[in-house]
Amino acid sequence: MRYFELRTPRDDVPRVWTGSYQAEARWMLPGVECPACGETWSGIALAYPSVDLSEHPRRPEFEAPGPEPFASYARLAEQLGAWLPPGAQVEPGTTFGPLVGTARGKFGPLVLRDPWKLLVREDALQALQAARIQGLAPVRAELATASAPMPALYELELVARGRLHPSCLPSGTAPPCATCGRMGGPMPLDIRLEAASLPSGQDVFRLTDAVTLIIVSERFVEVARSLGPMDVLFHELPVSV
Repeated sequence: MRYFELRTPRDDVPRVWTGSYQAEARWMLPGVECPACGETWSGIALAYPSVDLSEHPRRPEFEAPGPEPFASYARLAEQLGAWLPPGAQVEPGTTFGPLVGTARGKFGPLVLRDPWKLLVREDALQALQAARIQGLAPVRAELATASAPMPALYELELVARGRLHPSCLPSGTAPPCATCGRMGGPMPLDIRLEAASLPSGQDVFRLTDAVTLIIVSERFVEVARSLGPMDVLFHELPVSV
């Protein structure tokens, strides 16, 4: 099986579609102040739009939270428990609930405003589902428009599976912080995937140790390319044993 990373075109490349949106999820884990590595940080990629925290007993703490000491953050993360999908990976800054906001213009079949967040137009989602693409977990984005109604957009809830191959990590890369899990160092320039870690039965997912990367199978790419022009690039990644 071949695998591809989803990428956005360079800024100087003209776009095919005019669509844009401004939206945020309803709830979020706070950032963290880590006593071990000394960093104050919040991730940007992990999102679970299907998770509804409106009835969570500590719901206010997930609304517009600021950085918290690690102990407070850890207690709040532990309180998520059964609210999360099975096997969900979380980190500071993880968001929950559907995107809520506004949109304008016309959108392509796949929408990748940010490299770590994939939205799919309704007809494109139906085509992917008809082709039995595995791993699709769509949640409709709640996007208001000021002009004519537009086709619905769905955010794909992506599980974190698979890892970078150790051989592509820069020499001297420090391991993740044992306390907060923060991964230091830049993204490798020559990205390679570890074959044994890649999930079977998943045509779209993100990596556990590089959560900003969205990975799709060649099956996904084949169907996506049949949907017409889009402002999304498919970059094949080598897979190493």
